[in-house]
Amino acid sequence: MPAFRIFWLGGLLISPLAAEKRDPDGWQGSWNVGLTLATGNSASLRATAGLDVTRTLGPWESLAAASVLYGEDDGVSSNERLEGSLQLNRRFGRRVYAGLTSEFLYDPLAGIDWRFAVTPLLGWRAVDEERLKLILEAGPGYTWEDRDAGPRGYSSVRLHERLSFQVTEEARIFQSLTALLEAEDPGNFILTAEAGVESKLAGRWSLRVAGKAVYYGEAQGSRDEDLLVTAGFGYNHFPESHEEGSPESTLGGLELGEGRWIITALLGGSYSRGNSEARSINTGLKLKREGEGDEFAAGFLGSYGERKGEISAETLAADAHYQRDLRNKWFAGLRGDFDHDAPAEVEWRIAVTPYAGWRLLETERSKLTIEGGPSFVTEQQGGRENMFSGAYAGVKGEHKLVAGTRLFVELSWLGETADWKSYLLTSEVGIDHALSDKLSLQVIGRNTYDSTPASGRERHDFQVVSALGVTF
Repeated sequence: MPAFRIFWLGGLLISPLAAEKRDPDGWQGSWNVGLTLATGNSASLRATAGLDVTRTLGPWESLAAASVLYGEDDGVSSNERLEGSLQLNRRFGRRVYAGLTSEFLYDPLAGIDWRFAVTPLLGWRAVDEERLKLILEAGPGYTWEDRDAGPRGYSSVRLHERLSFQVTEEARIFQSLTALLEAEDPGNFILTAEAGVESKLAGRWSLRVAGKAVYYGEAQGSRDEDLLVTAGFGYNHFPESHEEGSPESTLGGLELGEGRWIITALLGGSYSRGNSEARSINTGLKLKREGEGDEFAAGFLGSYGERKGEISAETLAADAHYQRDLRNKWFAGLRGDFDHDAPAEVEWRIAVTPYAGWRLLETERSKLTIEGGPSFVTEQQGGRENMFSGAYAGVKGEHKLVAGTRLFVELSWLGETADWKSYLLTSEVGIDHALSDKLSLQVIGRNTYDSTPASGRERHDFQVVSALGVTF
């Protein structure tokens, strides 16, 4: 029997859906979203999103949840899954309740066009302490589905267990296990397990790391086993009192002093085996240190992907610069750049550039600089080595949108002096949102345009990644 299993690992950043003054009878919940994207010579997409909401009104409790996962490599779907649930409970005393739950699943790569189950249930709060909670649910139901063998319906049994343990005031461990079985054929079942840790960062914000596994007990696709692993950062809202320690109060005293390192690290990727054969990873690191009258920055952004044993992405872009302030808003520096892009047949490209620049705008909310200088470039592209002198021009800017959130833009042009029609244009746009005085969330889009690519290759490459920033 083919089986399908999913393991998901990611960091989820939490903040509230509720209003600033929490209403105990209102809707409360959390959402999360993550995205990695690459187009051009390497084409891949990974997107995840989820939503969980609850509402309590007297003895009644409503719960709703939805999640989606989508992956694509070179225009071919490698991950595609949508699930949702809606549940209504009625409490009878402190520990016992009855309810009705409905669940929906769409997973075409596992051979499931749709599956819908309705289950009346009986629940018991086995442990209901301040720090430890354990919930058990069970009930008969009915399931309709349309998969490889065609549409059908059958009686089913649902079993569910959910555990939450508050380890410290700042950290919580959670775990759940759900089984949906066909009553007449227990070998046809879905087993879903989830576990993770949630740690408070500041105010209503927290960091969540979770793993999720899904196992099908009956043949669903063309292979006996599917295995998917993804990693990435997400962002969601979590209800909590909006008072002491909120992001606004924390960020009010946030000042990046001279001599402090700002380090931003990012990671995203996926792994699948069986009905879909694909894997990818996106990673990067940026370091920046501002001293009295000088600045040093370095970083890299890389991606690697395979589909059915063939490389779909292999890129690495790295740069470093050092600059010193001069008089009247002028500055000068030296930068080095390295690029590798296997699908574009760029084995390596190295550029060394002395430059001078001027601060066009520098206010409390906005900064804008221009810079330029001669460049010396050596590269191996399309199996041929080349060395030439060039010219470099760049524009860098940032703008503070609201407290703790800024927009940053960087545009650079590198042209060959002997042939101005041969140039490389790189642009980067991102949003940086501070979570505390140490952590920030970044979403970055990067585009590279090569006017003279190797034969048969695309001129542009585009990537979107998310990053968790740490300030030292």
